[in-house]
Formats: sequence, C-alpha cells, structure tokens
Amino acid sequence: MNLNPLSPELHQLAEQTDLGVHRAEYRPRPAPFAIPLAVALTIYALVIACLAGSNMLENSFGVIMLVVFTVFIGLGVLNLLHMKRRSGASDELHLFDHGLIVKGPKALVSLRHWDDATVYQRLFHYPQTGLTTYNYLLVAPDGAAISIGDPKGATTSAITNLPNLDHFTLGASFDRPDQWGPAVQEAITRTQLPAVLARIANNETVAFGPLTPNRDTLTVDGTAIPLTGLQDAAVKDGTAVFKSYNRFFKTREPIYAIPNFFVFKAALEVQTNRPWS
Repeated sequence: MNLNPLSPELHQLAEQTDLGVHRAEYRPRPAPFAIPLAVALTIYALVIACLAGSNMLENSFGVIMLVVFTVFIGLGVLNLLHMKRRSGASDELHLFDHGLIVKGPKALVSLRHWDDATVYQRLFHYPQTGLTTYNYLLVAPDGAAISIGDPKGATTSAITNLPNLDHFTLGASFDRPDQWGPAVQEAITRTQLPAVLARIANNETVAFGPLTPNRDTLTVDGTAIPLTGLQDAAVKDGTAVFKSYNRFFKTREPIYAIPNFFVFKAALEVQTNRPWS
C-alpha cells in the first residue's frame, strides 16, 4: 500500500506514543450519491410530465408550482452534494506496528495501543450476498470509546458494552473494512495473547466477560467445564457454544458483548490444541 505522509500533528503523536512504523491508512467510504440523485431527477421528470399533461403550465398557478418544486429539488441535490463532500473530507484511520490512530469526527483524534485496548467486535455475514460487515468498538484504559466500521450495529454495541455514552464517539465507516478489520483483530490478538497464555499457565483466571479460562477449566456464565472434556467450540447464531461430555453450553450474551473475544478464542485454541469449528 502506498502511504501518504502523515500530517505533522499525527506524525508527532505517533512518535510520542511509540506507535512504531506506519503500516496502512484508510479513508471513509464515499456516501451514496448516484441512486438518490437518479430518484430525485426521475420524480422531477414525472412531475413535469404530469403538469404538462394537465395543461397546468398554461396558467400562472402551474408555473408557480413548477418553480417551487424546482427549487425544492435543487436544494435536495445541493444537500446531497454537501453530504458527499463531508463524507470523505477529513476522517482518517491509520494502522501502526503497535496501535492505531483515528482522526475524526471533526478535530477529534483517538489513539489505541494493541497491548491495552479492549475491543468489542460485531461482524455480520449476509449469506445471500456473501457480504460481511465489520464494526469495532475500541475502548481505551481510561474508558474513552470510539466505534469504527459499519454504523448499523454501533449504537447497540455501545449501549450494551459501555456504562454510559458520555465518552462514546461514533467514528466513520472506513473503506475496505475487509482489510483493516481483520488487521486490527490480528494485531490485538498477536500482541495480547502471550500475556494471557502466561497468566493461564500460572493458573490465574483471565476474564473475558462471561468466559473465564484458567489452566484446567473454562467457566461459561458461572458453569465450570473441564478442558479435558471439551469436545468442540464454535460460534453459532451470534453466541459462543461449547460441547463437553456431550452436553452443550452457550453464552447468554452475544459475541459482540464479550471483550476481546478473538483473544479468548485464540487462547482456547492454544490450550486445547483444537481449532474452533
């Protein structure tokens, strides 16, 4: 990927916070424009045809109606153009060796390090089209949270996972989420997994919301499952499901309400030497 030079402000911030080498950058998806414009022009053409067919343009009332409607459609088109300009203006997503920077909305700059970020992921796959949407709620140690990606699930995720919305920011829907989404997920997993495995090996219990693994057991919503009896682990219908001694256990909370779920998933795979199905 050919990277544009960082602004002096972001370059200084990255150096001061030891983010490392700048690896990738993304801009917001362009706002849809062609379809709304086509709809507006089609409606305009139909109205003119109706006015002409009814001979209303032959009197002053019909002409006034046409002028008013033309102004109305014109303002709508100008608003579409304004939204299109705003959608890709200044927001930026930058990935580094040790974290990321989100610039926007407006003058806000959010920074997260891979080693201490808490992330709630909300992925949705549409089997009819093969499309996958990505939304990540990134929470800093001080509680500041920003959501980036597909906006449809952002509010639900924030309300579910944050004590309040005082420090929540709705970030942009950045282009190519199929690239930056997995990249963020992989970077956080790679960075946090060794410490998690070390704590588990020391027989500490590591909490991932309702899932708490330690050296010998996995506790799911208060029910302890011996790892020696774990037969399968999978994600089904948005929840985590575990099979042990031919019994099934699933989380009451959906995956998007489990902090750093992908780190937990990788840790369990290492513990059991068994991939998720």
